[in-house]
Amino acid sequence: MLMAVPLGTAISQGSRAFTVRADNDAFDFWMLPWNRPDEEYTSGVHLTYEGGDAPRWARRFLHGRPICTAGATPCRSSRMEIGQDIYTPSVSPDDPHASPGARPNAGWLYLTQAARVVSPSRFDELAVTVGVTGPPSLGHLMQQVAHQAAPEFNRPTDWTQQIGFEPGLIVRYEARRRATTRDGEGLGVDIAPYAAGSVGNVVASADAGFDTRLGWHLGAPWLPSNEGFTFAFTAGASGQAVARSLFLDGNTFHDSPRVGHEPLVGSGRAGLELRYRGLSVAYRVQTDTRAYAAGPRWHPWSSLVATAILD
Repeated sequence: MLMAVPLGTAISQGSRAFTVRADNDAFDFWMLPWNRPDEEYTSGVHLTYEGGDAPRWARRFLHGRPICTAGATPCRSSRMEIGQDIYTPSVSPDDPHASPGARPNAGWLYLTQAARVVSPSRFDELAVTVGVTGPPSLGHLMQQVAHQAAPEFNRPTDWTQQIGFEPGLIVRYEARRRATTRDGEGLGVDIAPYAAGSVGNVVASADAGFDTRLGWHLGAPWLPSNEGFTFAFTAGASGQAVARSLFLDGNTFHDSPRVGHEPLVGSGRAGLELRYRGLSVAYRVQTDTRAYAAGPRWHPWSSLVATAILD
């Protein structure tokens, strides 16, 4: 399992933001609709609220950082997210049954609370995620609902082989740093390397990579922009060392379908971001390398993101 690098805007300076992000291989718009994949990490829906003080459980670790208000930097803030991810095996248009060695179906319904320390040049986040797999994750139901919208373009589905119910916990720490040529002035370039680690019964991994942008009036990607209009072309790459993925290795406490995981997974991404005052939209394409022995060599999927910043 490769954790997607999040899109959106981390909030500082007393602002708040709501973000809606949809991941889907149906958004691979360079392909004809009937040729787009419907497999592996096939869908993700994430609703995020950013702003306000850091959670109480994290404040003692933030070394007296002030709450993010106008002019306070570095400062502390928070993020809340509710989301659902769906994973499916590859099937043919005529047969809903997966081939031998294909991954099982899996759904993941979760809630995340995170504490952040941000400044124009750095970003640190400690996040705690709780959720469920199996039928309570509503993965099968949501895929059925989505497929009813365009049945002529969708492959049949068979959820008889599904990761079973299990409560899940993930604790993740991520650190990003930023170097830039012209901070918020004219045409500029910036690069933000990052490193992160996750532990829990759902995923245990370490990952590192970078994201770079070329655009107009580039402020820090995790701070709100006061410019009337900004745009950026984005690109990045990352690698992940995987010790465990419940979606591939099966349930922790009882037998379930499992195929095992590849120890090293890579990804590359590119996209476009447009922002006018407090509103922004983004499109990003990502491709991931093989996650398990019988998996596809590459799997492309895409994200659509909309953010509204409230002062």
